[in-house]
Amino acid sequence: MSSVGLSRRDLRRILIAGTAVAVLDAAFSFLAYVVIDGRYDFESLLQYTASGLLGNDAFAHQGITGWAIATLGFSMHFAISLTVAAVFFVALRRFATSTTRTVALGLLYGAGVWVFNAGVVLPLTGTRHEPFLGGWYIPFLVEHALFVGLPVAILAGGLRRGPLPVKRDPPTVIGAAT
Repeated sequence: MSSVGLSRRDLRRILIAGTAVAVLDAAFSFLAYVVIDGRYDFESLLQYTASGLLGNDAFAHQGITGWAIATLGFSMHFAISLTVAAVFFVALRRFATSTTRTVALGLLYGAGVWVFNAGVVLPLTGTRHEPFLGGWYIPFLVEHALFVGLPVAILAGGLRRGPLPVKRDPPTVIGAAT
């Protein structure tokens, strides 16, 4: 057991969920911003994540320094993904009591993560971002529901078939000697 009450198995579930989310979200971002929109290349896409910490200076470097900043962006993306998985595991997993609830909770959680990121985090960091409900906002909202929240709910929360079993007291036999 760790100091916060998580077992090795719990930490492994969080690590797997966070890694899956990091890969899925990064793949969608790459497809949207590099392949379709042409706004970034691979290096500058990772630097965009680092710009939340470094501001626009994250884009001012090339060569080895540019790749070092891109590596910082990759590390930040992975840490954020692990945090998203850990928050679900600690705060919301107990509400995922059936497959239907797990899926619904995951979809809502993923959308909520995007709304929080786009509406609070990015404006506070001064990072340039999509206008609220404009540009890539809606596709990323859907992507976060499907590729962030849902995998976290399934991998960290776990799918269950039907409701959790109810613990019942053993039957009482009337007239039995005690």
